[in-house]
Amino acid sequence: MKLFDSNFWIMLALLVALSAVALSRGGPPLLADAMSGGARQFLRFALGLFVAFLVAGLVESLLPRAWVSSALGERSGWKGLALASAVGLVTPAGPFVSMPLAAGMLRAGAAPASVVAFVASWGLLAIHRLIAWEIPMLGAPFALSRWVLCLGVPIALGALARLFWRAGAV
Repeated sequence: MKLFDSNFWIMLALLVALSAVALSRGGPPLLADAMSGGARQFLRFALGLFVAFLVAGLVESLLPRAWVSSALGERSGWKGLALASAVGLVTPAGPFVSMPLAAGMLRAGAAPASVVAFVASWGLLAIHRLIAWEIPMLGAPFALSRWVLCLGVPIALGALARLFWRAGAV
């Protein structure tokens, strides 16, 4: 695993560019304020990120590769997409858990299409978010209508992703 991959260099370039903008707009006080705010946010989430990545590593190590390959791998077909969507639907966590979990699924032998279905389902259909946030804030008629309308989207996106990977477009 490369520590300084393209993501690092992109984020570093963005940091330098935004720092220059902050300096030009408000000088060193604005830059210092912005950097201290970013550091506070990092400290707030660092432990959660660390624990989430440990969970993802454990999931990857504990899930039998043979099972992941057969249940979510390239030959899993529609059942794999449906299973991945179901797992995304019940994953009770934010991106600090779901994204490392998705990465762990890929490393454990899940097909990219299944992981697309998982991520799409987690983003669109997560039950915990529907119950805790959407119904109370948006009302049951709207929240449930939106949820039902999105039910088939993760499987469709997984199927589309499978076509992209097979065509070599990704």
